[in-house]
Amino acid sequence: MDQTPNLQLPYIAPSQAQKHVTHNEAIRALDALVQLCVVSRTLKEPPAEPREGNRYCIASGASGAWGGKDGHIAAWQDGAWAFFQPRDGWRAWIIAENCLAIFNQGQWTDFRPAPNPVDRVGIQAQADDTNRLSVKSPASLFDHAGSGHQLKINKAGDQQLASILFQSAYQGRVEIGTIWNRDFSIKASIDGKDWRDILLADSRTGAVQFPGGIVQPRTGKKLSGLIFLPDGGGTAVLEPAAGSAVCASVSADLLSLKGKAAAGIFASSMRGIAMVRIWNTSKSPAQSAWAKWDTAADQLQVSDPAHIRPWAAGDAIQTADPANQTIALDISPLMQKQLGGAFPQDGVLLGNGAGGDVTIPCPIASPASSGNLLIFKADERRRFNVIGIYG
Repeated sequence: MDQTPNLQLPYIAPSQAQKHVTHNEAIRALDALVQLCVVSRTLKEPPAEPREGNRYCIASGASGAWGGKDGHIAAWQDGAWAFFQPRDGWRAWIIAENCLAIFNQGQWTDFRPAPNPVDRVGIQAQADDTNRLSVKSPASLFDHAGSGHQLKINKAGDQQLASILFQSAYQGRVEIGTIWNRDFSIKASIDGKDWRDILLADSRTGAVQFPGGIVQPRTGKKLSGLIFLPDGGGTAVLEPAAGSAVCASVSADLLSLKGKAAAGIFASSMRGIAMVRIWNTSKSPAQSAWAKWDTAADQLQVSDPAHIRPWAAGDAIQTADPANQTIALDISPLMQKQLGGAFPQDGVLLGNGAGGDVTIPCPIASPASSGNLLIFKADERRRFNVIGIYG
């Protein structure tokens, strides 16, 4: 062996004459390759006036004095070019680009320390414009440095999204966080499209709501709590009555009646408290609307003008359902006014003076609001105070 295995430096042979020549050749090679720093790696032909000691990584398509030396390191030494074939793992500082490069599989590749910040990071997964940090791993650990650790999720403003989304086969199943507002909430979905609120926590008061209710673990039956009205029901009055009238005219959401018949259908005590379902029995089948206010002794206001648009003068109006002789009330105005919002209540606790208190279940959803209906028999007329609502 007449050369070293890595840099191919020449050995001095036994009894060799002019040993200094071989020694100096090795010294020049070391000077060229140790702490390798090249001027450029893009030139294909030598510069016109190279400086002593300058080194270059020769680009592909080399010509002139560099012809046939693609990929080699060229060093200008003692007025001539010396060429060295790099090996995998060699490192060179590229002066023109101010970067470090590593030779691997026939080419020089940039070696750049990770910047801060970085645009994307993928760990066993492909990061993209939306998921700029992507991790595919059996588990992730965020350890403490000191005594604890805090994970922060920040959003631009209260009306934006900051949440954790749990998925199955890349479909959303549960989402927790401050979702489009400042209140903490938990939502769930069976298909990733239709979502239901499980828990809502008011950031201002700390009050917690369970919109879907709470069930008894053994029976699966929904538990219901009684919410007492703030004023004890003193101003919340319901007076269902089996009233009837004849339509005089229809204008937008106003229904005029012949005679002063409004009070027999909608008691003035229910203004802002309830809506009563009224039926037009002159239509076949009977059509219904929701009276929400008695604007005059002979006039009612309905919740949706589209419901009474087909009605005409002379039509017969009544509160009793012609199919089952019941009267339906919707108390969503009361819930909105005293509880801050309507919801599908399970029942209502009513006071009846000397007759005692009575609880009315409310299993039927209202078609006019997000609440449930109160159903009364048409053959009785009574006055109730609303004490509380089950929900």
